[in-house]
Amino acid sequence: MEENHTLENFDTVKNKMVSSTANVIFYHDPFSKTRFLNKIMDSFEDQIIYLDFDLLYSGYVQSGYIPKKSNTKIIKLDSKNLQDSLPSILSKISSEKTILILDSLNGLYNFSDDENPARFVNSLVMLMTANAKFSKSILFVTCLGQKKDEIWTMPSGRHILEFENINRFEITENDMKIGIHAI
Repeated sequence: MEENHTLENFDTVKNKMVSSTANVIFYHDPFSKTRFLNKIMDSFEDQIIYLDFDLLYSGYVQSGYIPKKSNTKIIKLDSKNLQDSLPSILSKISSEKTILILDSLNGLYNFSDDENPARFVNSLVMLMTANAKFSKSILFVTCLGQKKDEIWTMPSGRHILEFENINRFEITENDMKIGIHAI
């Protein structure tokens, strides 16, 4: 992964990414998202749990393009190990301050065979957020999305997390500069 991209206004926005709530990061380019998440992980000393649903980040780590951080546990999830892993993840984020990254919401939607996976996805994010409050853990949720008619949607047309107490941010990239903005 190229290192010549600059990340603008990161420190200002990082202060707005608070614990005890979900911080949803909308992106248009998966490589910009990965660069941003790598910067997030570099900026925290707390334990990091990375739930990799789209396997992009873990692929970069496995191939050696991104070095694995010593404070980071990457969990590559599928529908079988999600159910097995969830109790220990919830216990960890509720008992000690942890940075939990759910990457990505789009990948998580693909786990459910249900006709309406939004109920499962929203419930899971709310459950993680509720457990994070006990230890002031920070939850980041990434989502490939765009705003249509004042509503954030995924490429599939699904509406995205429209409940209160969510911080929303958008990653943009222009001429080797990655910007993150509160929205």
